[in-house]
Amino acid sequence: MPFIEIDEQLCARDGICVAECPLDLLELSSDKIPVAVAGAETACLRCGHCIVSCPNGALRLDGQDPAGLPAVPRQPIEPDAAIGFLASRRSTRNWKDKNVSRELIERAIDAARYAPSGLNMQPVHWLVVETAEEMRRLAGLTADFLRQSGTMARFVEAFDAGKEVILRGAPRLVVAHADAEGWYDPTTDCILALAHFELAAHALGLGTCWAGLFMRAARHWPPLAQALDLPAGHKVYGGLMLGYPKFKSHRLPPRRAARIRYQ
Repeated sequence: MPFIEIDEQLCARDGICVAECPLDLLELSSDKIPVAVAGAETACLRCGHCIVSCPNGALRLDGQDPAGLPAVPRQPIEPDAAIGFLASRRSTRNWKDKNVSRELIERAIDAARYAPSGLNMQPVHWLVVETAEEMRRLAGLTADFLRQSGTMARFVEAFDAGKEVILRGAPRLVVAHADAEGWYDPTTDCILALAHFELAAHALGLGTCWAGLFMRAARHWPPLAQALDLPAGHKVYGGLMLGYPKFKSHRLPPRRAARIRYQ
C-alpha cells in the first residue's frame, strides 16, 4: 500500500496539498492528481500538513482516514479577547489547598502536543510530580545544589529557615524532558511545549510558575537528576509548578515598552 493515497473522486485537483508539503514531496501529475516524488516515503516528516489541508479529505497518509481526525475548532475568538487572555497570564506562587486532577493535567498536556516541533520530531516526554513528600524532597535537593554551588544564598537561607521558596509549596510539578544524546537539540521543542501547557493550564483555571531554580539544579546536580529517575540519556529541559491560584490578579502589571527594529 502506498504511503500517500488519493481518492480521485474526492480530489479537487487544486494543488493545496502539493503547496503545503514543506519538503516538496508531492507534485501534480498530468491530470492534476497529486503524486509522491521518488524517495518521498523515506524523506516524509509525517507532519500531516497534506492530510489536514485537503478540504475534501481526499488524501490518506500511511492509511490514516482523514475522517478519523479531529476537526479544527471554528469557534470565533475575538482578537482583543485572545490578546487579553495572553496578557492576563501571571506566575503563581501562592496556592489553594485543592487537588489538581490528572484529567486537567492531561488536558493541558494534550494541548501541548500541538506546539511547534522542529522537523516534526516531537521529542518531549512528561514527568508529573504529584505528592507533597516528593515535592519537598526535590525542593531539598535543589537547595543542596544551591548551597554547594555558593549561589542564591538568600533562597538557601530562607529554605533553611523553613520557608519553601524553591518550589513554593506547589501541589504539582510538571517537567519536560527529552533525549539529550541524539543529533537533534530538543531544547526549543520542550520550552514551546511547556509554554503551550502553561497557557492551556491558564485556560483551565490553573496557575503555573517556571521552576527556574529546580531546572538549573536538575541539569547540574547528579543527586537531583538521579531522584527524577529519567530514562537513560534524558535531561530536564524545563519545569512548571502547577496548582490553583490562591489569589487573583485585578490589573495588568507595568511592562517595558517593546523594543522593535524593522529591517
